[in-house]
Amino acid sequence: MYKYSCRKCPIRSRCIRESRYTTSVKNMIRSAFEVKTDTLATWGLLQSNCLLIRAEEEQERKAQEETTLQRRLREARESKRKATAELLKRTKGDTTSSLIRRLPQAQKAREAAKKTESEAAAEVPEYLRPVSKPDQELSNNRSDSTDQAGDTQSLFSQERTNRYWFTVKGSGRHIMLPASGNLVLGRFDATFGIPPDIDLSYEDADHHTVSRRHAKIVGINGHHRLEDTGSRYGVFVNGEQIQPGSGQQLQPGDRVAIGNVQMFYDQIPEYLQELPRQAPMHHILVITPTGRKLTIAPPDNIIIGRSDRFVDFTPEIDLGQDGEVASKVSRRHAVIQWRNDLPHLEDLGSGFGTKINGQMVLIGQSVPLKPGDHIWLGGCVLAYDVEL
Repeated sequence: MYKYSCRKCPIRSRCIRESRYTTSVKNMIRSAFEVKTDTLATWGLLQSNCLLIRAEEEQERKAQEETTLQRRLREARESKRKATAELLKRTKGDTTSSLIRRLPQAQKAREAAKKTESEAAAEVPEYLRPVSKPDQELSNNRSDSTDQAGDTQSLFSQERTNRYWFTVKGSGRHIMLPASGNLVLGRFDATFGIPPDIDLSYEDADHHTVSRRHAKIVGINGHHRLEDTGSRYGVFVNGEQIQPGSGQQLQPGDRVAIGNVQMFYDQIPEYLQELPRQAPMHHILVITPTGRKLTIAPPDNIIIGRSDRFVDFTPEIDLGQDGEVASKVSRRHAVIQWRNDLPHLEDLGSGFGTKINGQMVLIGQSVPLKPGDHIWLGGCVLAYDVEL
């Protein structure tokens, strides 16, 4: 009748203890098993809350559910598939329209060139006429390629837009703000379970005025609005408090206070937006919850993660020594790779994922790091910056 025998069950005492019955009923059931007078009716009282059955149901539910890593792998595949399809579609459309547009012009140019060459050739003695003109054709091709490269380069230079960041007073830390998207500012708390995108624990260590999820910055088309998400000590802009539930648009030069942490909102200098053209620089990583500062340099790849003595593994940047903030960091969480002496970050299939400025990094995606970027590794936040 019942799937499991309560009389032979090794965890019967636990089932009785965790059942929803009153203490007197639990004592009656326990006594029945002790003196071996239990019946099927006694078993029925426990079968409704059988821990073995509940464990089986939980295992089946977990088996059917998609794990976090599986979901992220699926999202990466879908994103890659969509990007490839979009690129093929755009390339095909551009090529077709370009050919349709250029064919008549090219035909006319070729006819005019042939006519000019035939007229000029008629005036030149036959013994002086060249057999072919490979050098001239090669020169024309090179000039065409140069013109196209120049157009592309000018197009890329026009794409650069103004970006904004926060500069934290005291530590001098820069916080890159997304042109579109949200960032949550607060402090790490192991018991809360929802670490913020930007961790201000180190700057607030002496005051303890920053809430777990203190404020939110909202980026819309390059402009930013600051909101109080119900903090205890408030959010201030130029000395005036923002009321919870409302927001305030930020202007360059605004002074922002998150609790006792002071910051300035301003545009990123132009010389930092074109790093490849600059002189050699020092690359800095700061573990924001503890303030530990690291210097990184090319050319070797840098694994970021957490050491594990049981498997004898220690990454190049070991966040395990920063304490509880790294509890959800994987052993091999992410890697920094160098391209043209500039760092690019890639997630290595971590359990809790990687974000840059609040945006999730897909598995297999390599993202270039810019000064002021904040790297979220399972809740432990690192800040990247440069010193020229």
